[in-house]
Amino acid sequence: MSKTVLVTGGAGYVGSGLVPALLNNGYKVRVLDRMIFTENSLLGVKDKVEIIKKDIRNVGSEIMKNVWAVIHLAAFATEPTAQYNPRLTDLVNHIATAKLAKMAKKEGVERFIFASSCSIYFTYTTPLIPPFYKETEKINSISPYSISKKAAEESLLELADENFSPIIFRKGTIYGLSPRMRYDLVLNSFVKDAFLRHRLTVNAGGQIWRPLVDIQDIVWAHLKALEMPLDKIGGKIFNICNENWNIIELAEMVKRILKEKKNIDIKIDVQPTGITRNYQADNSLFKQIFQFIPQRTLEEAILEIYSFLENNPKNDPNNPIFYNDIWYKKIFESGELNNNL
Repeated sequence: MSKTVLVTGGAGYVGSGLVPALLNNGYKVRVLDRMIFTENSLLGVKDKVEIIKKDIRNVGSEIMKNVWAVIHLAAFATEPTAQYNPRLTDLVNHIATAKLAKMAKKEGVERFIFASSCSIYFTYTTPLIPPFYKETEKINSISPYSISKKAAEESLLELADENFSPIIFRKGTIYGLSPRMRYDLVLNSFVKDAFLRHRLTVNAGGQIWRPLVDIQDIVWAHLKALEMPLDKIGGKIFNICNENWNIIELAEMVKRILKEKKNIDIKIDVQPTGITRNYQADNSLFKQIFQFIPQRTLEEAILEIYSFLENNPKNDPNNPIFYNDIWYKKIFESGELNNNL
């Protein structure tokens, strides 16, 4: 009998790419998602999955019925969003995570995979060229978003024992095409701006570092975490990223690739230096334990996004739904989410 995987946030940027992959690998899938960004990203699989349209703060243990594994992606997933409403961010990202994990443990769920973030490594004392932070680093998270993720990690590890062993993925900045696309992530934004404007804007003097990860590799990592022996990965934290990039160098690479492959001339505007998140992550543990090899090249991901924009003129990349901060702000201002506080 197929194992059932509960995916929270299954209609989101990562979830809508992961759900079809789970189905293709023989799993049954239950999606828990409030559908803030609509259900459109799951149209291709809606008849093959169980969809529960609820807020993760307001579900009971029935959500865990017959569930073998939980992949917990649901969260407010940007720094500006968290600053707009820190209390709501903590309720969703931290408190609801702890509640879900307690229910999963009580109901005998065998695997619990949590989507954390490498952004927890950034502090105001981070040097201009950050070190490669390991999972064992002492962390002094400073923003509402990163604090909520760190608190959620701690609540999961406190629950760990011989019968419940959560897996924590600290993800880098993701890029790549998804059924629920985001154009507010740095590489996706560069490709979109190259297509629309033939111009890239690089902030903070370009001297920003980010650990980047392809969405296809994120999907692969979650599938792998369902297959590997739990004693190798349970109770552990992994930095999930491909490579650390200096943002000005990333912009220059996008410019070069699109010139070579699409014969497009792109200008790069570098804005003055300012305070912004800046961090690098050491992915050696992930590479070693998971035997990680990237699914494709950065060039292939860039060209896939660009080709999608070329071939889908009715898909407006300026639509607010593709930008988490803008879309969440509209939701916050409507008061819709406060009904669950």
